[in-house]
Amino acid sequence: MAGDHKQRDAHYPCPACGATLYGWTAAHDPLHRGTKVVIDRCESCGLAVTRRREPPDAEAEIHALLDRNEGGVVEIVAPNRRSFQGSLGGAQWAGLEPEIHRLHLTPEALKLLLAKQGLEVTESGTPFRNRSFTLMWQTVVNAFTYRDNFMRNHRAGRLPKPETGRERFLYWLDWTVTILVAVPAAMFSLPLELLATVFARGGILTATATSAPDAR
Repeated sequence: MAGDHKQRDAHYPCPACGATLYGWTAAHDPLHRGTKVVIDRCESCGLAVTRRREPPDAEAEIHALLDRNEGGVVEIVAPNRRSFQGSLGGAQWAGLEPEIHRLHLTPEALKLLLAKQGLEVTESGTPFRNRSFTLMWQTVVNAFTYRDNFMRNHRAGRLPKPETGRERFLYWLDWTVTILVAVPAAMFSLPLELLATVFARGGILTATATSAPDAR
């Protein structure tokens, strides 16, 4: 039983609130020929974490998202795991990208992680953006392709070169399927993402923050 527990749950706590991380789902790394990627989730703040032996460097990941303007106000833009598309896609949600990022944020987790860096969220929301629509579209397309985020990873030059006959077949199959479902997926994704925005469950989480009073 002890061994099973170690396989189910992470051995480090949630980097946002310190609660236990439980095994949530498993995705397949499209950049490493489908290697399984386990994702844990905090039942308290909702943060999801790509599992590895070592705990995530939460400070570095959050710091990479920060954009400070001349007035000292910090702006953060990140995929929202509490979104409609996040619930719809699950392990195939396009905003997850467990092969690239360790932390998959919720509004609650973002506030806690920023507080650890002496920042207080003053405003947050999930406005409609081209990026949120694109994530919804890619999430829908992921339901039909062999590899998740095929088009986006292809454009970014991240996909490994097909080496075997099977890999070449799957590569062209993903191309064909993406082309065939592109328009129907867009017609489905646009109204759904607009609706999600109305209910503050859009695919992109935005926030502004300033230095907390006790950190000044």
